[in-house]
Parts: sequence; C-alpha cells; structure tokens
Amino acid sequence: MNVSLSARALGDLDRIYAYIFTHRGQDAAEAFLARARRATEFVAENPLAGPHPNWAARHKSLRFWPISGTRFLIFYIANESAVSIERVLDGRRDVVALLQQGAEESFEDE
Repeated sequence: MNVSLSARALGDLDRIYAYIFTHRGQDAAEAFLARARRATEFVAENPLAGPHPNWAARHKSLRFWPISGTRFLIFYIANESAVSIERVLDGRRDVVALLQQGAEESFEDE
C-alpha cells in the first residue's frame, strides 16, 4: 500500500528528531526514526489495525498507532489504496487540541 506523509507529519518528525538528537545524541535519534519507519510500514501493511480515537467523531477514518518503545503516536488516514500519515505526536500531550489546531480540515470525512 502506498504511504504518504503530510507536511505536518514531516515537521513533527523533524522536531522530534532534533529534540532527541540534542538531548540524547545521534544514535538515539536514529533509533527513533528506525522505530517510526517500522511503525509506518506496519500501518501500511495493516491499515485497519490502529484504533479510531473515540473523540474524533467527525473524522471516522482517522486512526492511530504507537511507535514501539516510545511515547509517540502516528495519526493516519487509510483508504483502499493508500495510507496518509497526518501527524506524529507525543501521546502525553493534549493530542486532541493539537490535531484540532488547523489540521483537522485536511482529514477526510466519511
């Protein structure tokens, strides 16, 4: 299945990488990216595996999947032919508010 990353998701990954690189070093930052890549590959192969957040009533196609060994979540939309990674966020943050800050208008409504 085809996978794409939104500009916001790419920005999220850049910020996370930079933070980890600064605070824990290059090896830790590269390990995070490898885990994120594996999670993305899993989602591409199993697009319906991620649960639908119960607060995303307007966007029934929005799902999320954890990045193993981290506190980060991948938020994505899957259809018959593709998976779109919309955001990568720290699960300890107010992800509802972060997703609603101008990002939700890009989500596909069902």
